[in-house]
Amino acid sequence: MIDHRLIAFEAVLQEGSFERAARRLALTQSAISQRVKLLEAELGQVLLVRSKPVRPTPAGRRLLPYLAQLRLMEAEARRALAPRQAHGPLRLAVGVNADSLATWFIGAVAEVVREEGLVLDCVVDDQDHTHALLADGEVLGCVSTRPDPIRGCTVERLGVMPYLCAGSPAFRARWFPHGLTRGALAKAPAIVFGRHDDMHDAFLRRHFGLDAGQYPHHVVPSSEGFMAFAVAGLGYGFIPEIQAREHLARGELVDLAPEREDVVLYWHHWQVQSPVMARLAKAIGEAAGRALEG
Repeated sequence: MIDHRLIAFEAVLQEGSFERAARRLALTQSAISQRVKLLEAELGQVLLVRSKPVRPTPAGRRLLPYLAQLRLMEAEARRALAPRQAHGPLRLAVGVNADSLATWFIGAVAEVVREEGLVLDCVVDDQDHTHALLADGEVLGCVSTRPDPIRGCTVERLGVMPYLCAGSPAFRARWFPHGLTRGALAKAPAIVFGRHDDMHDAFLRRHFGLDAGQYPHHVVPSSEGFMAFAVAGLGYGFIPEIQAREHLARGELVDLAPEREDVVLYWHHWQVQSPVMARLAKAIGEAAGRALEG
């Protein structure tokens, strides 16, 4: 149902070359090249940089999200028009930050995934950068901290996820016997999620005048691993309150700072949604309303 020129364009990008795309589609390389050229002529834009590997031009990149939507709508149309036929599960790619995935997100989507027969491709990144996945056509919706929608999309506020600066009681006794001080923070090992995680940097710069590179830190790109590092007394860091709650109650963690860091989360999706994506978005919004603060 999708135009054969779009199929050729998609195959070239996925395979990285016209030759491999031709083998995949059982066509000649000339046929693939001709289809892409016809698509470029119709749109009046060069869509591919003929490099090794082939990569999209800015215009080609803008086309990718719409192609992903077409793929999903085609799959849903086949299901609706031939409900008695055996259909494979619908695959949906969504962008989500690790902390949401480890806390409220799975419960939000579980019922829809089961009832609609979905398989989710969860692309995990920092919440400040997941919107780029949507812009690049890698996902059909994403959890993000960005309040403004990208072109062709809409955004819904999900709620506030508060973060606590926490560590184990033993860690506090060793490194912060007199509370958080600039001197102690310059020596105590912190825990950060990864290269996109700037919450810790912002906190230390704002309150103690410490810049990135002026304090030691572990890099632990896993929400569960991050928590395990903190509970084990290996470092301190910012943990979602919803995730830290039980550990605080058991005395495995203590809150080190009087202030919390509030992160406002939003759900971004395309303005024109398929029925399945609309149902998924509704479930995410409702679950976030229960799990997050207003």
